[in-house]
Amino acid sequence: MRIRNKLFIYFGLLLLVAFAISVLLATGVLRYAMNRLLYSNVYELNRSIVQSIEQSTVQELLEKVELVHELTGVEIIVSNQGVTIYSSFDESTLDLTKAVLVSERYQVYRVNDQQMLYYFTEAFLEEGAYQVYVFRTADLTITNTDEIFYTSFIGIIFLGLAVPLLSLLTARVFSHPVQELTEYASQLAPESQPKPKPRFRITEYNDLSAAMEDAANRLRVYRQKEQEFLHNFSHEMKTPLTNIYGFAEAIQYGVTSPDETKNACQIIMNESEKLKDNINQIMLLGRLDSVNQVYRMQKVNLKDLLSDSLNSIQIQAASNNLKLVFPDIEDNVFVFGDPEKLEAAFVNILSNAVRYAKTMIRIEVLVQTSNIEVRIDDDGIGIPVEERDKVFERYYIGYKGHTGLGLTITKTIFDRHQIKVEIDASPEAGARFRIVFPGVLRQHRSGQS
Repeated sequence: MRIRNKLFIYFGLLLLVAFAISVLLATGVLRYAMNRLLYSNVYELNRSIVQSIEQSTVQELLEKVELVHELTGVEIIVSNQGVTIYSSFDESTLDLTKAVLVSERYQVYRVNDQQMLYYFTEAFLEEGAYQVYVFRTADLTITNTDEIFYTSFIGIIFLGLAVPLLSLLTARVFSHPVQELTEYASQLAPESQPKPKPRFRITEYNDLSAAMEDAANRLRVYRQKEQEFLHNFSHEMKTPLTNIYGFAEAIQYGVTSPDETKNACQIIMNESEKLKDNINQIMLLGRLDSVNQVYRMQKVNLKDLLSDSLNSIQIQAASNNLKLVFPDIEDNVFVFGDPEKLEAAFVNILSNAVRYAKTMIRIEVLVQTSNIEVRIDDDGIGIPVEERDKVFERYYIGYKGHTGLGLTITKTIFDRHQIKVEIDASPEAGARFRIVFPGVLRQHRSGQS
């Protein structure tokens, strides 16, 4: 079901319920007000009649009562000590014993006579010698009753028409921006030029369009970096394959000397190792992105973890004449995590340091009260401030970079372990990687679980 139809139905039902409740309340209030007005008018009009016939003799009283009956149309009964001396009713079956008091404030009674409904008051003249009953029908009390009910009926009809119209308008107000956002989203594509985002009067819709624009921009940048990665990776793959093929062909046709053949075999092995590393990085990143990837969390000896990571880059560092400085740390310092993935993360950082370092790489471990911090420093060219956040982005290739995946893999692993990694300037004039294991991963001493 479309959002416009849902809004129309739901908002219309809500308005109908509110309208029904309002009608019930208004009917009750109107009935109460009309009755109050009726009783007040009966009391006031009847009192004026009684006042007009006071201080009269019996003959004058009867004449005045008859005159009032003819002029106003009200019915009057006059009695003396329970004996009726005047009644304007013709063959009345009126039984005052069945009268009901409907207003204590105004002392107004109601009684039925031959299917006619009368409201009356009782008054005493000549110190109780005479009892005067003045009877009125509702139409003789409130002359504009029809106008009141007609106006109320018109108001009800107006509200009844306003409910669906208001529902339709509300549905259009809320659904039209959604349609515009749908059209805007359908035009967003990584390969196309960015479209201007639609603007609305409703803040939430503006926020949504801004978020969609931001997502489209990120997707466009991601697509661009992906294309750059494919270009760079194909180049990285092509060069080793060319070398492997060239030297293998030379060996096959026997155009190399024994020393050259030995050197060619070594080159083939090195280039194959490089290809394997690149492929392994891509496969590892794919596994890390998988939601089904399992992290085998356990207590890991930090000294062993860093030592194994250093061993992985030992040959590469030696070929670059780099000195690895790793001060001895306690054997009983532990962290919690997946040892295989943590080692891969540290190897990527150390491999990055090997590419840039001039003479040395230093690892320092600070065991603090609430966390453990590992610092990896090199004396290379450092990383500019504006690039320190970008180096962790996927496919970002900095100076002397290869695939742009190594530090991305590192950041992904650390994030899954809730480990914080930052880049600063090193006292050795190069780059410093700060890896902070959080408080929940505090060191465990020997003898503790």
